[in-house]
Formats: sequence, structure tokens, C-alpha cells
Amino acid sequence: MWYRYGPSDSRRYQYIPPELPVARTLSTTSAVCDLEVRRYKQIGSELQFELYASQSGLAPFTVEITQRGKTQRFPSMPNRMGVWLTLPTVNLASGAATVMIKSDGKPGCQTTASINYDANMAASALNPSRWIRHGSKDSWLDVRPEIRGNKLYLKDFANYNDGRTRVYLIDNIIVKDLDKGIEVKPGYLYSIVTCWIDAPYSEWWNHLRFRSIRQQNVWIANNAIATSTPQSAALRKVDIPSWFSPSRTFNVQFDTKFPEFDPIPGKFAMQYRLNADVPAQNYLKRGVTHLPRWEESTVPYARQHWTEGPSFFHDKDQAWFGSLTKQQVEEFADRITPLNVYAFDFEFWHQIYTPEVKQRLIWFARRLKERNPSLNMFDYWGGSAYHNKNFWSSSGIKPGEFVKDYQNPTANHTNFDKLPNGESLGDYMNITHVDIYPKAFFYTNEDNNTPTNYLVLSALHTSRINKKIPFQKNNKVVWFGWNRYMPLYKDPVNPWHVQTNDPNGELVVTDLITMPASQALGFSLFSLITSDGYYLWHDSQPYGRGTTNYSYDSNRGMEWYPADGRSGTETFRRKPNTPESPRYWDYPTEYFVLGNWMAKQVEDIIVGGTIQDLAYKADGQWQQPRPEQVALSAMRKDPFVTSVVKGNKIAVLAIDSFQEPHQNRQVQIRLPNGKETTIQLYGNWPSLYRGEL
Repeated sequence: MWYRYGPSDSRRYQYIPPELPVARTLSTTSAVCDLEVRRYKQIGSELQFELYASQSGLAPFTVEITQRGKTQRFPSMPNRMGVWLTLPTVNLASGAATVMIKSDGKPGCQTTASINYDANMAASALNPSRWIRHGSKDSWLDVRPEIRGNKLYLKDFANYNDGRTRVYLIDNIIVKDLDKGIEVKPGYLYSIVTCWIDAPYSEWWNHLRFRSIRQQNVWIANNAIATSTPQSAALRKVDIPSWFSPSRTFNVQFDTKFPEFDPIPGKFAMQYRLNADVPAQNYLKRGVTHLPRWEESTVPYARQHWTEGPSFFHDKDQAWFGSLTKQQVEEFADRITPLNVYAFDFEFWHQIYTPEVKQRLIWFARRLKERNPSLNMFDYWGGSAYHNKNFWSSSGIKPGEFVKDYQNPTANHTNFDKLPNGESLGDYMNITHVDIYPKAFFYTNEDNNTPTNYLVLSALHTSRINKKIPFQKNNKVVWFGWNRYMPLYKDPVNPWHVQTNDPNGELVVTDLITMPASQALGFSLFSLITSDGYYLWHDSQPYGRGTTNYSYDSNRGMEWYPADGRSGTETFRRKPNTPESPRYWDYPTEYFVLGNWMAKQVEDIIVGGTIQDLAYKADGQWQQPRPEQVALSAMRKDPFVTSVVKGNKIAVLAIDSFQEPHQNRQVQIRLPNGKETTIQLYGNWPSLYRGEL
């Protein structure tokens, strides 16, 4: 549940408009209405008009723009509170133009004004076919790409300011000057989150503060502008392929657009089917190894996974479970149908199990193994033997405090401790899971790094320590993730906007914020190349399609703004026997599958290869790899460079988790044969190379 709160004091926060040109009123029908154009904004070839009227019900509007004797007409243009009247594309020359705006809702109500148009500004707009944006869509945030001198920039054209502290984050790193524009590279997806708070940003945890949040996600095609990337002398980059694009709708498209490829042998890529009209086999033919148990009619049990929630035990508490007899526990286990991967997720218990709970989970696990010897099993809720979510210590994020864990790698909680009878849950778990759920982007250090910056490195660290614990050394290590952020600190709602067309209008859905695409690709690549794969959690069964295919419910955080100002919500859910359409843009899942495809390009090396961290040069000094390299890189805020070597072949995987998301750096590395070469690292995106030694 999310909450809205008012200001923390009696001060009123009002929109502080940026300096914008003022329209000159030429005529108005004051006897009928007091409609007028106050200010206007040009973004590329788009025009936005701030309208004023003391009465409602005037929208939609018919707009006519006249310049040099030629008139362009735009009928039935929608307009609602919080959004300026927008003409997406106009074709004008530089100079004065006359704008006539006429109300369709009240005959005779119209106004005419004079504006000035800048044709040079129109040339700065990037062709809409070369970029995609989803997320919030109101006057608070309006991030778009623009071209200046053959360079690409991201800019917030809304520049909303109301006197509160405003913080921009791209890929969860605080950035400055987004309202002015920052230079970026094409071919990437940028996740922009903007926060407003009536206090310093360090108080975001305080739900009594007046806080607001918006997110927009912008993907820019790699052919948006001409670019050149320096090539490594010894390595060939496995780059994001030119055919890749996330879906333009909320429905994913990898399950039909990706080329078919077999899963990487020995790796897990466990996902969910997301489109109801796409068969499960499309997923299994695109690198996915397992689909959920509810796909059992079309997927063999050897390729089924399941995470069992507390409803399996009727949502009862641990006191009830701790009182069950061995026979009762085994009767529950006998209800589990055959499948290949099974996870405990009994969230109604404390994550540190009592001896009574532990004993019964052992009975439960043993019975499952007896009936299904090939079952792969792990405990999501209880965790792996060693926990470390983001190098968090009692005094904050302190990676240096975790270097010592390599000297004496041991479990740091008690769930796998042996009972007095010598039994342990560790005797039955043959998958060690690593928690890679997105973490809060609130806490920041002096370099504007947030907990999310440490996630890839902390997952690598956790994987390595768990692998060093003797009873887990033969386990598969699987990264378990989700593609959205759980609300913390009673976070304010985040609106997702869906443009509908039957009827025309806008559906606003309040939902969670999604993780950066760079992080999703990093999780996928590092889990498949340095560990044994991933398990990507999802929230529901497969989705339907269509922009009105929703169960409209204002109590579920929905708002509906019809373009004609009249159509009601009864137009939604027109297909009662189909699943509801998705409520947000699931680009992270597409990047998880992209990472799977990219890892496939080095399959011949990573299957049977040996992991070896590489030396790199930072601040003019060579840093030699050490067993605790991951923690050291996190402590120094250095790039992390590792590799897989097989014979004379090498795959190099690297990431800089700490540079700003629009920065690009060259990193000099030393290969195992002593040869030095340079690799490129952009923002927080992982870079994958292959070559020969």
C-alpha cells in the first residue's frame, strides 16, 4: 500500500514556472467564456499551450494554426488538468503564427493568439521511430532526447519546480543539470527517477515530509545518431545487437522477436510466461530453462519451477507449524507435484528459524527428495548460508569490513546449523540463492552513490563466499531477483500512464518503480557467466493485450481521463474472459533475456571454463587481482574486471558500478598471457568481450 501525505508544515508549495514565451491574445469570446492562451512551449516540432478558463468542461479543443496564408487544423485535441494542450507535430517556418483554439465542449467558446515558432529548434528533435518512452506523463517530468551538433542529449523539458528539494537520478545515481541537458550515448535505456521533498534529500525516509516522485524510462536506438566506438586490440566486444529493442507497448516482445537459441548447458534461466497469446514453447526456444508449475499442460516437469508461498500452509504461524507431527509434515510434502526446481518462501515465519521449525522443514525437504531425487531445492525466505545484500554494516555501506570474510568463510546466520541429532537443512538444499532484489535508492554517500550501486558487486561477493562454505561448495549458485522496487518509508505513489485508443484517453495507474535496464543486464550477464544463472520472479500469470483491457477500479490506484471529456470507465474490461493487460513497462525482463542471449555468444568459453579476475589500471596504478577482489573494488569504487578462460579462449566481463550513468571510460587491463589491452565501460552497463590468448 502507498500513501499520500501533505506538507510537513503550513507552507504552500506552488509551481514556479520557468521562463517561457507569453502568447499575445488577439481575440477572445469573452461573452461566452474567458478562454485564453497564457504561455507556450516548443519542444522540437511539438507545441504545448498553457490554457486558462474559469470554467470546466471545455475540452476537447479544435486548434488551427495559420502562418503565411496556410492553415493546419487539429480536431478534437484532448486537454486535462496537469497537462498542457499539446500538438505533437506541427510544420511551420520560423516566425510569427496565429493560433485559434475552439472549445468542442462549449460552442462559441474560442480564443486566438499570436506566437513565434523556431524552425531550428524543430531540427533538434529525434525522430520518434528511434526512441521509446514510458512512465509518468504530466507537467512534472518530460525527459526526451535531443540533438545538438550531432551529439545526443537527455533533457527534462518540464523543469518542474515548486520550491522543494528536487533530485534527479538516472539509473539510480544522482545527476545534475538534467533540466539543461546531459550528453548520452545511443543504444541504451535510461531510467530517470525524480524526487521532490520539503527537506534535504537525506530525509526521504521521513514519511511526514511532503514527497512526490515520478519515473520516465527512455530507450534510444543505436542508430539514432552516427557514433564510433574504439575497439580493443586483443578482444572483440559482444555488444547489444542492432536488432534489439524493448517493446513499444507494456507487453514484452522478446518472446516473439528474439532469435531462437538453446539454453546454455548447465545454467538456469528461470522465468515466467508474460503474454497469454504466446505459447510456452516460445520461451523454451529462447534460452529460458524453466517456466512455472502452472504451465504444466505444455511444459514437462523437468522444466518447471515453483516458489511456494505461505498459503501452502494456510497462512498459519510458526507456532502451528512447529507443533506438526512428522507424518503431518510429510502429508503436506506429498501434495507437491513433480517439478525440477522448488523454493521455500514461507514468509509468515521469522527469517531465522526456531529449532522446531527447522526440524519440520528438514522433514519436509527430506520427503520431497525421497519422492523426487532429481529435485533442485533452495530456501528463498530463509536465505543462503551467507547473507550480504549490499555490504551493509551497522554504520552504513562499508565494503572494507567484508574483506575478512574471505579468510574465514562461514555462515552468518543459523538456519543451516546442525540440530542436536546432526541433521541440517544444508543436507537437502542443492541450490544456493543470492538475493538481488532492487534496493532503495534513497541512501547516498558523498559521491552520490546509492545502495543500488553496490548490488552487482555484493551479489558477486555473496556468491563467492557461499561457494567457499564446505557444505555448499557443490551447490549451484542462482541469483534470485525481481524487476521492481518494494516501497519503503511509505513511499509516495508513482504514476504510469497508458494512452488508450478505444475510446481515446489516458489511463493513469499507480504502481511501483522499475529497476534500471543497466542493472537488469548486469544481473543477467554476471549470474550466467560467473555463477549458475538466475530466477526472475514475476507477479502474475500471463497478461492480455489492449489499452482498455483492464479491470477499472479507482480503489486500485487508477484514474481515467477521456479525450472527449465524457466517456466513462465502463469502456474498460471489454474482454471479460481474457487476462488483464500489464500495468507497467516490463523492459527489465527483456534485458534479462538479452543478457542470456549475450552470454550464449561466449557459451564455448564459459561452459567448462575457469573464472579468473584480471589486473586493471586505476589512477595510474596497476591493481593486481586478489581473492577478495570484489569487496576491494566496492571499497575503492573501482571497476571490476573478471574473465573466464578455456584453453586459448577468454571471455572478459567488466562493470563500473560507480561512474555517472552518462560517463564513458577506457580501462587498461592485463590478460592472463601478460598482454595489455583496453576495454570500454559506459555508465553502469556491463561490458562483455571475447578473444584469444
